[in-house]
Amino acid sequence: MRDLSLMTWKEIKEIDKKKSIIFVVMAPIEEHGHHLPIATDIIEGQYWSRGAMTRLEERLGIECFYLPSFPIASASVNEFYGSIHFSMKTTCDTAFAVVDSICCMGFKNIIVIASHADPEHQIAVEKAVRKVNKKRGLSAIAPMGQIFMGVSVESSEYLRSFEEEHKDDYHAGWIETSSMMDIDAEYVRDGYKEYPDSKITDKDMIFKKKQLAAMGKYGYIGAPRFASKELGIELNENCIESVYDAARKFYERNGYEKYANYLLYKILPLHIGFISGKVRRKKVTG
Repeated sequence: MRDLSLMTWKEIKEIDKKKSIIFVVMAPIEEHGHHLPIATDIIEGQYWSRGAMTRLEERLGIECFYLPSFPIASASVNEFYGSIHFSMKTTCDTAFAVVDSICCMGFKNIIVIASHADPEHQIAVEKAVRKVNKKRGLSAIAPMGQIFMGVSVESSEYLRSFEEEHKDDYHAGWIETSSMMDIDAEYVRDGYKEYPDSKITDKDMIFKKKQLAAMGKYGYIGAPRFASKELGIELNENCIESVYDAARKFYERNGYEKYANYLLYKILPLHIGFISGKVRRKKVTG
């Protein structure tokens, strides 16, 4: 795999665009509780992308490229230190500009890794990808929305049962804490095992006030105390294999459709952020 930003324009010109895949990570800089860094989503997106690229090259011989990550994303909660969010419109316009520019270089297989599960972000990125594909022909896919919704390769029985027992873990809980422990244990601060569980239903997650109430003074939703490196290995393996599967199927233009249409995209109230085009920010004082 090669970093496209370190190549010259002449070297990029010589790439066989139809026989290569390029990955783009778009995720926010935002708070992840007292125990995880604000770049968590970017770190995860990069890790999953590079794991998938390694498998694409080793298993199929497909040459892979990537760009530096874009720390631009939409989110619904901005009331914590460290969070830098953008409107859905800005996120969509930026994603469109990036992907459309890559299309203009001749690339035909662009994988946008929107490694931030907030529906606002997933919808904004998918809208951009749909717009590019309509303009340039099928050239890009953003599979993470569907992967986050559970449309992925089959996970182990142990992980499935653990997820069922400790569900509704949405933000910096045991899932992300475990993932980061596997990526680099130094990223995880001590004390997470003493934090109380924060609970909210999937239906209430679309309401900002209910999210804030669940996040409380810590800024997470879920149960970080259940995190472990062993779980992180399984979670990251599942995600890497799912990204690989989506990229391979898109490259082959066979079976990729299940990753292409975010399930929550059709819920019209989730598009309301495009109307105002603004992010409601206030000074953090807590």
